[in-house]
Amino acid sequence: MSSASQSTSVVSITPPDGASCWLCLEEGPDDSGAPLVRDCSCRGHSGFAHLPCLIQYAESKSRDLAERGALTLREFFQEKIFEQCPNCKQTFQGNIPYGMTTAQLAFFEREFKDVQSWQMGALMKRIHVLDGRKDVDRIEGEEICTKMLSLIDEMKKNSDPSLDVLALATIYQEIGIFYYRVDTKQSLKKGKRCLEISRDIVITFGGRELQCLVEAIKNNLANVEARLSGVSIPNEKESDLSSIRARYNCLLQAVGQNDIRTIEMGTLLASKLFNAYHTIEASRLLDRLVIISCRVHGSDHKQTKIAESWRQRLQLRCAFIGSEQQPYQALRYEDDGDSCIVQGPVPKNVPRNDDDCQTFSVPSVEISFSLGTPVMLHGLKKAAHLNGEIGDVREYCKLSGRCVVHLEDKDLKPVKVKHENLRIVFDLPDPKNLD
Repeated sequence: MSSASQSTSVVSITPPDGASCWLCLEEGPDDSGAPLVRDCSCRGHSGFAHLPCLIQYAESKSRDLAERGALTLREFFQEKIFEQCPNCKQTFQGNIPYGMTTAQLAFFEREFKDVQSWQMGALMKRIHVLDGRKDVDRIEGEEICTKMLSLIDEMKKNSDPSLDVLALATIYQEIGIFYYRVDTKQSLKKGKRCLEISRDIVITFGGRELQCLVEAIKNNLANVEARLSGVSIPNEKESDLSSIRARYNCLLQAVGQNDIRTIEMGTLLASKLFNAYHTIEASRLLDRLVIISCRVHGSDHKQTKIAESWRQRLQLRCAFIGSEQQPYQALRYEDDGDSCIVQGPVPKNVPRNDDDCQTFSVPSVEISFSLGTPVMLHGLKKAAHLNGEIGDVREYCKLSGRCVVHLEDKDLKPVKVKHENLRIVFDLPDPKNLD
C-alpha cells in the first residue's frame, strides 16, 4: 500500500448525507476510490474533500507562491499550503498530514528541485509525521535525515539566507526527535547529538524571543537522556512544570489561545500538573481549554476530545478504605459529612466493569485521600481563618500523621491538616480569580 493510500484508509469524520468535496463538488469517493476526508476544524457539511483534490489544490497554490518569488524557508512555513485547511485555516489532523507530506515532497522534487529552502521545508514536514517505530517509516526517515544534513552543508556553501538561527536549530531538533521515536540505542545517541547541536545554536546565537524553543529542546533532550540511561522518565518536578508552563505561556503570547498548538500544549501541561498532584490547577486549565477548543475547533475535533477525556479523568475522586490497597471512587458525602458513598474497587490500567463494582457507605473517618485529591478545610479552631479554603493533598507527613495541603490561594502557605478537618471537593467552586 502506498503512503497516500495508507493515509486515506481511515476517515476520522464520517461525511453526513449530502456532503461533497468542496473542490470538485462530487459526493462520495472519487474515480480512484479516494473517500471524502476531513480532519480539521470545519463543521457540518463544510470542509470535506478528496485527498487527491487537496493535493492538486496545494500544488496549484505552491506554483502561485513561486511565481511571486516567495521562495524562502520562512515564507514556506508561513503559508502552510499543504498542512492547513484553506477553509477553517486550521492544521490538518489525523491521517491527512501523512498523505499531504508525501505528495508535497514528491511535488517539490519534481518541480522545485533547485529551490533548496523549499526542499528542506518539505523534508522537515515529512519527517515530522513519520512513526520511527514502523520499519517503513524508519527507513524513509533515516534517508530523509541524511538528505537534510547534506542539504544543510549545501545551503551553508551557498550562503542561503533561509538558513538562519531559528531554521537551523529547528532542523536539528526535528532530526533529533525522529531518532528519539526510533528508540534504539544507536538512534538515541544520534538524537542526543542533534538535540545538543540545536540547543547550542539557540543559546549561542538566539535571542530572548527564542526562549520557548530553548525550553522545548531541553525537554526533548531530557527525554532522550532518560531513555538512554535505561530509566523511565521521572515524575514531574516543580522545575519540569515551570518549563512546560513557560512553553505554554510562550505559545499563548505568540499564536494566541485559540491556536491548536496552544490547546495541545495546555492539555500536556494539565496532564503534567495532574501527575504532580496539582489537580485543582489542572482542572481549571482544562475547563478553559475544553470551552475554547469546542468553540473554535468543534466538539468532534481530536484535540477537543483529548482535553475532554483528561477533564473527565480529573473529575474522578479516589480514596482508600482502611488498610485496603485498591482505591475506590468517592461519590458524595451523606449525614452532614459523617459518611461517604464509595464505588469500586477501581481497577488499575484496565477499563472498569460496573458489574464488578459495589456501591456502599463507609464512615468518613475510615477513608484516606489519594494524593492530588482536592479538599476543603473545615472545623479548624486555631486557624479558623482557613476554614473554607480549598487545596490539593500533595503528601502525607508520617511524623505528625497529617495531610500536607497546598492551598489554591497562592498567598497562603501549605498547611498540615488532620484527616477529620478535610472534606473531598467533588465539584470545584468558581475560582476567585480567573487570572
